Amino acid sequence: MSKDVRLKEAIDNAEANILFLAGLPDKELSNRLDIIHIQMEIAEQKNNTDSLELLEVWRSQLIEARIYKAENEITDTPNEIELAVADIETAVAKTEERQEIVENIQTYQKVYKQKVKEDNSGQMNLF
Repeated sequence: MSKDVRLKEAIDNAEANILFLAGLPDKELSNRLDIIHIQMEIAEQKNNTDSLELLEVWRSQLIEARIYKAENEITDTPNEIELAVADIETAVAKTEERQEIVENIQTYQKVYKQKVKEDNSGQMNLF
């Protein structure tokens, strides 16, 4: 994809990009900003003005996203791994609860059977 097309897409989709970026953790936004600054230095050393222009648009969108996130107190969007871990933790907790219920039922059954045996042995003595 040519730099002109990338630049046009970045500008045309600025609002969507900013909203997406605002959902990312601040640490990731900071890392992305650092990477863009490094890329800008390299582009400047190579006199690549086309890349500099695109990087400046990306940089400004990242900064706007961080400001928007802070002003509107936007929470981080959980990634797929975090969601999967939460699902696993929920499943494990439910399994543990069910296991505890099964163990309680088994204990109750043992006590009940023991009581029935005691009652039956007393009746046998009557005969």
